[in-house]
Amino acid sequence: MQETVLIVEDEEDVAEMIRYNLEKESYRTVVAYSGTEALKAAEAHAPDLVLLDILLPDLSGWEVCRALKDRTKNHSISILMLTALSSEEARIKGLTLGADDFVTKPFSIKELLLRIRNMIDRQQTLRSLLEKAKEKDLSLSYLVHELKNSVTVIGGFSALALRKSDPKDYLGRINALAKHADSLLNDASLLSRLEMQGGSLPMDPVDLGALIEEVVDSFANPAKEKRIEIAFTNQTSPKVLGNATAIRQVLINLISNAVKFNREGGTVWIGLKEERQWAHLTVKDEGCGIPPDARSRIFDRFYRATGSEQIKGAGLGLYIAKLLVEAMAGKLAVESTFGAGSTFTLSLQKQNPQDAATRRP
Repeated sequence: MQETVLIVEDEEDVAEMIRYNLEKESYRTVVAYSGTEALKAAEAHAPDLVLLDILLPDLSGWEVCRALKDRTKNHSISILMLTALSSEEARIKGLTLGADDFVTKPFSIKELLLRIRNMIDRQQTLRSLLEKAKEKDLSLSYLVHELKNSVTVIGGFSALALRKSDPKDYLGRINALAKHADSLLNDASLLSRLEMQGGSLPMDPVDLGALIEEVVDSFANPAKEKRIEIAFTNQTSPKVLGNATAIRQVLINLISNAVKFNREGGTVWIGLKEERQWAHLTVKDEGCGIPPDARSRIFDRFYRATGSEQIKGAGLGLYIAKLLVEAMAGKLAVESTFGAGSTFTLSLQKQNPQDAATRRP
């Protein structure tokens, strides 16, 4: 993305010289020749950095610096002050008002460009770290909220069950909520491990066909409750290079969604085929499909498409599945026809025969 630098300098020759050199380095520039113009330009263009002269014809650079920092306290802006004042008092005053750095006139254009590049890089790194911290905070808050809701409802149903001579119906609901809470905790734990490990996973040869059969068997009862058939004919069983725990989690997520979002009495079709160095697994349902405007966001954290509100979930499953697949250098894609169902395709690299030879004792 092209960064924007606001140049605030009343000497036109100096401003033009700075503008020319910045644009040579592919920066977008905006020039203001007074403090008042600078404040208007900052409001209109949201620059990444302000190059600010102290001696201006109306407002001083000090006043502009203070005003910019006050306006942007919630989205910090970098300010590099240009000054002919070399005294320590001037620098302390600027830093007190919020300036990030100083360049003393006359200055080297190479030094100025280097300072600007370093300041913008530092600011972008800081923003990225703040966004990640904010995401983690939102994740924790959301999960706590969901778990609190589940515990509250479990408490209510258990109280009702104690008063009834036949509590079977309430016990079934309590069991479903307990499973939902357990799923949330599992997602949170897995997400935390992924983030701590930087997206890396230990990799080994995995029998993909056998793993699919194992996961399909575990969904026999949930599928039976909705009169859903899971159709998987294992005609091939390639060895892929991956992490068995991670692949199992991805399969659980995809098949679980295919059952949950399917129409009652529908079928979940599971296919497996090989193509050169890839093994492709498809999970197809006959459900409501994904709205066109939601397909680009289906793998986003906490995103739930319109129409899925009645089905339990936190919107983390597909996000985590995508992270796991990418950590194994694989691919996860979706195709969907709104009103007719969705097909998710998991692609993993097959084990290289040479790799297998080197692993033999």
